[in-house]
Amino acid sequence: MEDSNHLSCAKSTDRRRFLAATSAAGVAGIAGCTDFLGFGSRDDPYETYGPQETGINEEQVTWDDLGELTGTLKVTTGRTQDQIDPVFEALEEEYPDFTVERDYSDEDAGARNQIIEAGEEAEADVFYTQSSGSLSMIKEEGLAQELPEDVEQAVEEQYRDDDGEWCGVSGRVRAIQYNTTEWDEEELPDDIWEYAEDDRFAEEISTRPNSGTFRSFIIAMLERKGEEETKDWINKMMEDQNVHLHSSGSQQAESVDNDNENTLALGNQYYAQRRIQQYGDDSDIDVTFTSGDAGSLFMVSGVVILEGAETPNLAAEFIRHLLAVDGQEKFVEANGEYPVVTEFDDYPEGLPAPEELDPPEFDLNKLSDLQRAIDVLEDEDMTV
Repeated sequence: MEDSNHLSCAKSTDRRRFLAATSAAGVAGIAGCTDFLGFGSRDDPYETYGPQETGINEEQVTWDDLGELTGTLKVTTGRTQDQIDPVFEALEEEYPDFTVERDYSDEDAGARNQIIEAGEEAEADVFYTQSSGSLSMIKEEGLAQELPEDVEQAVEEQYRDDDGEWCGVSGRVRAIQYNTTEWDEEELPDDIWEYAEDDRFAEEISTRPNSGTFRSFIIAMLERKGEEETKDWINKMMEDQNVHLHSSGSQQAESVDNDNENTLALGNQYYAQRRIQQYGDDSDIDVTFTSGDAGSLFMVSGVVILEGAETPNLAAEFIRHLLAVDGQEKFVEANGEYPVVTEFDDYPEGLPAPEELDPPEFDLNKLSDLQRAIDVLEDEDMTV
């Protein structure tokens, strides 16, 4: 605490946030901490932006420790409906007076662009996306509110924005999916470049170039290796390995599991994990990871509270529920995703613990310009 006027929330003196706060609250000339000053409209069930009960940055917070959700929250999302509806439905079942008004988009970029085009008139309180790049773009457009301090502190530092304007709520890792009847894990390299150069993998490997996470992987490769080497990797995958190109992550994993077109795949770990959860011992798919390169990039699905939100205080408490033990468990159990919360020690069964992974160090805000990846992929004809 530097002085009494800051009230331990120096960031809350940001002019844009202050004007939004005083307008929403109908109060003039009041500066203060987001932990006690309300930002909502008359429809917001809460008067404060801070925790309604226990702060989410406390250890092992559950839904029972948090404020009860009530009212209607408008969420625009580019995530697949079957990935997040179970969480929304669980919250609505837990709180009968609470409704998530969902606005699903066919693709993440469409949902993001919809928000950007509408600006502060966007008809949503929360933008929930599978891409930290989209979160960063919303921030760059000045459309994201700073998150409450307890929310920011609850999330591992590498999985949130340095300025506190967005945070991850679940994580996924780029992985090598493989058919267990065709490959032993020990046979598979831990270097992503070898998958483009080893002739054992010719005709055997697939990827999904239209997905945001694959494009994010390409951005990470561009940042680490440069355009020339990245294009060389793509060209070798296309020309030497004759890589199979899929348009669906689920279909890609199914193909590996059933030994159809390919026995190896570059994809998110959770697509394989869902098949393992669904089919158990009848499944022939597993995953392994590269080490320290873009092939093992850890990415987050995350949220922002929009600048024009009608119920930002409710939105903040909603995010606390996503980050609480109950919310993180649902992402792990239903989706095979990784947690992003400090001290949360549960993770998908059969996968290495987060600390056992070796993802590259990478600023997730750099994923905001996915057009770079699209252009490079189009230059090398890796498109579907």
